[in-house]
Amino acid sequence: MLLQSKGVVLQSFKYGENSLISRVLSEEKGLISLLSNKTKRKKNKQGNFFQPLSAIEFVCYLSSKSNIHRVKELTYNNSIGSSPDNVSVNAIRFFLAEVLSKVIKEEEQNFHLYKYVEEKLRHLNTESAPSSSFHITFLMGLMDMLGIQPLITHEHTYFDLEQGEGCATKPNHPNFFTQDEVQLYKTGQDTPEKLLKIERSRLLNIIINYYNTQLGGLANLKSKAVLEVVFG
Repeated sequence: MLLQSKGVVLQSFKYGENSLISRVLSEEKGLISLLSNKTKRKKNKQGNFFQPLSAIEFVCYLSSKSNIHRVKELTYNNSIGSSPDNVSVNAIRFFLAEVLSKVIKEEEQNFHLYKYVEEKLRHLNTESAPSSSFHITFLMGLMDMLGIQPLITHEHTYFDLEQGEGCATKPNHPNFFTQDEVQLYKTGQDTPEKLLKIERSRLLNIIINYYNTQLGGLANLKSKAVLEVVFG
């Protein structure tokens, strides 16, 4: 059986001497693993298709015996645009791809999640210079897609990370946002362009802590250090 779909590459691993296994967020099947062979033709190396956050269109053979599916046809999704080759865009791409690869688990169609990632990637690829808060607003919006958006209102002084909701009194455990952190989060939601470099760094740590509490797996993000050097 053949599957034809659009997809966004999250990560790739070398498999044998001439193959790659890539984890792809697909429009039709959610998270899917694709097996592709490298080609020796210089103008059409399949490995180039599988860079972090590459937007692709593919046809693959769906295997009933394995969760890894061999690619039959492959091309770029030109409707998304090609990514500018600069340090800031690449830092964002590698960081967001690493986060997405850790928080997306569903091997089933999630149309709204795919469209969210696709649309944000389109903006990233078409902007001449990405916003210094692009990765922060992306992660905040992604919370909606994953069903973990914090419930914080103006009446809330603290935010309980374990319960995922704001509260008027300090929780009886250490895993919560302080009053200052709640205000910083609200600023990031409403006017991210006003954040100072030190505030962006602090807010990113707050957001990652929340993701890690809710979903796990984000305790050690290798690409975060590069991102913070570029943007703070």
